[in-house]
Amino acid sequence: MDIIDHKSLSEASSAVFQLLKESIAINTFFIAKNDGTTVDVLSVENRNKILLEKGFQIDFQESY
Repeated sequence: MDIIDHKSLSEASSAVFQLLKESIAINTFFIAKNDGTTVDVLSVENRNKILLEKGFQIDFQESY
């Protein structure tokens, strides 16, 4: 697996979130990393209500 530069991922997620906000009426968009053991939320965009925050981490088996 290639290592993705954090700055590049952050810039790309910002651009994707902007496009999604203009196209879809959803409160929360997020990008997460899943290594098969843990799910780490890398970027989040909440519109009206905070449902998820950057840095949230959960065991993969408990996620859905």
